[in-house]
Amino acid sequence: MSLPHEMLQGKGCAPGDFEGEAVVSNQPFGFWQGIDPQTGTVIDKRHDLCGTSLKGKVFFFPYGRGSTGTPGIFLEAVRNGCAPAAIVNVKSEPMIVMCALLAEAFFKVQIPIVDGLEGNPRDILQTGDRVRINGTTGAIEIVSRG
Repeated sequence: MSLPHEMLQGKGCAPGDFEGEAVVSNQPFGFWQGIDPQTGTVIDKRHDLCGTSLKGKVFFFPYGRGSTGTPGIFLEAVRNGCAPAAIVNVKSEPMIVMCALLAEAFFKVQIPIVDGLEGNPRDILQTGDRVRINGTTGAIEIVSRG
């Protein structure tokens, strides 16, 4: 008999469904000069995930450390198949949500985004956990612990 999966609830910011491995950071993140859009690897040397691939993962971070260049870099990562597949924040800034909207408009790729989680994602999840994200309802299911 399997144990019930743990559920978290946030607010859906961008539609889509995805299940995959979580990469969790305690630090804000900016895609502009933070990710290599050719590989999906974090290149910001000051970030706790420097050297970590976000490609095809669910990226949990508290909030964006934005720039209006964020959507452009994110779109380049989407075009190269190297972007995160879903994003979860405590608070999503408009430039982060714009990333998902533009990915859908330009490349027909849905990047679900959920925010409004109570507490820091790092206190709830850890890198390697497998999660299921619904960007419409804001539901997050922890499928297995990494």
